[in-house]
Formats: sequence, structure tokens, C-alpha cells
Amino acid sequence: MREDVCAPGGILREIGATAAEFERGLRLAVGTALSMPRSGLLRVDDPGTVLEVTLTEMPDRRIGLFRIPVLHAQLCFLSGSRAARQALLARIDLAMQRGGG
Repeated sequence: MREDVCAPGGILREIGATAAEFERGLRLAVGTALSMPRSGLLRVDDPGTVLEVTLTEMPDRRIGLFRIPVLHAQLCFLSGSRAARQALLARIDLAMQRGGG
């Protein structure tokens, strides 16, 4: 199911990463278009599209001896056409992919 980039409440994602890891991945996707107006809030001012991401660190998930950080990311598009929003989200998703093995 494709996420609705025009949903009024935005998109909520649960991510296995720290806030710093998420910010690094986002910066890979958007470069200097990224700013941090305040702690826990990232803003992307891409040509024609504005995205705000609110980050909330959740308790780690434990699987045996492994501890996996859990981050809730609320993605809220403030402007941009549906196509521009989808294109930006696709760039972000590609930059955040991790190698598997």
C-alpha cells in the first residue's frame, strides 16, 4: 500500500535508527535543503516542496542480546504537488536504505 503524501496528518513511520542516523540519511537525500529549527524537528526546503519531520525517540526494542533503537518519524508535507512530494519521499527512502546480507 502506498503512503498518502497528501494526508492531513502526515505519515507516521517507525524506524530502527537513532535520531542522528535518521538525520544523516536525510542529509544524504536532500543535502543543504535540510535545517533543524529546533531539537527533534527537521525541515526540508526542496524546490517546490516543504517537508517537516518530527522525531520522537522510543524505548529500544530488545531481541535476545540485541538492542535496536526505535524512532517515530512524523512526516508532514507543508507544500508541493502530489508528484513532487512522492518524488522527494522516494529520494529519502533510497538514501535511507541499508545493505542487507
